[in-house]
Amino acid sequence: MRLEKIGILAALALPLTGMAQKGYVLKGTVSDVKVPAKVFLTYKVNGERKIDSTILQDGKFTFKGAVNGTKEAHLVLKHSEEQENPTTRPVQDILPFLIENRVITIAAKDSMKNAAIKGSPVNDDNKQVNAMLKPYYEKYDDLNREYRSQPKEKQHDSAYLASLDQRANEVQAEIIKAKMKFVNANPGKFMALMAFNSTLPPEFDAIEAEKSFNKLDAAVRQTDLGMEVAEKIAKVKKTQEGAVAMDFTQADVNGKPVKLSDFRGKYVLLDFWASWCAPCRRENPNLVKAYNEYKDKGFTILGVSLDKPEDKEKWLKAIEKDGLTWTQVSDLKAWENEAAKLYEVNAIPMNFLIDPQGKIVAKYLRGAALEETLQKLLSK
Repeated sequence: MRLEKIGILAALALPLTGMAQKGYVLKGTVSDVKVPAKVFLTYKVNGERKIDSTILQDGKFTFKGAVNGTKEAHLVLKHSEEQENPTTRPVQDILPFLIENRVITIAAKDSMKNAAIKGSPVNDDNKQVNAMLKPYYEKYDDLNREYRSQPKEKQHDSAYLASLDQRANEVQAEIIKAKMKFVNANPGKFMALMAFNSTLPPEFDAIEAEKSFNKLDAAVRQTDLGMEVAEKIAKVKKTQEGAVAMDFTQADVNGKPVKLSDFRGKYVLLDFWASWCAPCRRENPNLVKAYNEYKDKGFTILGVSLDKPEDKEKWLKAIEKDGLTWTQVSDLKAWENEAAKLYEVNAIPMNFLIDPQGKIVAKYLRGAALEETLQKLLSK
C-alpha cells in the first residue's frame, strides 16, 4: 500500500508580478533568539545550488540579491555555533518558501519553520492554494490512521490493502482535479505551472500534457521551471505509444552489432534488464512463456542489459540460467547504457512493445499483461 502526501509547496507556486524589480531583499526577525546564530538561504539557478549565509544578530537578518525568475527556496536557521555531534542527526529549522525579486519580510517568534511571510504575492498564493488542498491531504491522514488502527492480521489482508489503495487513488484523482482547475483558471501564474508540474507522474500522457502546458502564458512557459517541464514532456513523448521507436545499435553476446530496426516486420519487445536486478529475474519466466507461445506468430524479444563490464560473465550466466533464448545486446555501461539513455530508462525492468512498422504500441508490460496484449494483437 502506498499512502503518501505530495509535497504541497512543490505542487504550487507564484505569479510573475514584481519581476521588474532589480533584486530581492529578505528582511527577517526571529524575536526570541537573542544569541548569535546563523541563517542560510538556498535556492537553485539552472540546476546549480546557490547558498548564502548571514549572522542573526539581535534577532534580525537580511539577505540581498537577485534571481532570474521566481524560485523555490529555503531559509535554514542554525541556532548554535557549536560544532554538531557527528553521531546524531542535526535538528533542522527550515522554512520552505518562494523567492522573487521583491522586498519580503519574514517574521518568526522562536523558529524559522513557523515564520510568517509578507510582501510577496507569490507566497500569498502558495498559502491560499495550500489551504485549498488541505482537506484532501487530511483524507490521506485519515486513511493512514485507519490503517494503523487495524489489527496486524487485517494490515496484511490483501483485500483490505486493495481497498485502501483504491481509496487513496480516488483522493489522488481529487487532488489532481483541484490542481488542474487552478491551472486552467490561472494560466498567467507561475503557481499554475508548479501545480501542473506536480500532476505529472513518471509515466504520463505526454500528448495531453503538452496541450495543457501550451495553454499557460508564454511568460510562464519560458521560465526555468517552464523549460524543465517542456523538456520532461518532450522526453516522455519520445517513447509515447504511437511514437516511432528510436533506432540504435549494440553488440550481442558474441560482439556482433545488432540494430533494433533489424527486427522490422515483427512485434518486438525491447526489454531493459540486468543480471543483478532481482525484479528483472523474477519477471524473466513471464517473458520466456510469452516468447515460446508467440515466437512463431510474428513476435520476438530484444534484451538490453544494464550490466557493467566486470559483470559480463554474470550477464551471460543469467541468460543461460533463465533460459533467455532471444537476442541479447549490451554496451556494458550499466546505467550509462546508450540505449537506456535514449529511451529515458531510469528503472528496470522496463520494456517497450514495438509493432512491425516500428511504432511503440505499449510499454511496461509485466506479468500476464504481455501475453494478454500479444493475444489481442496477434489474433487479429
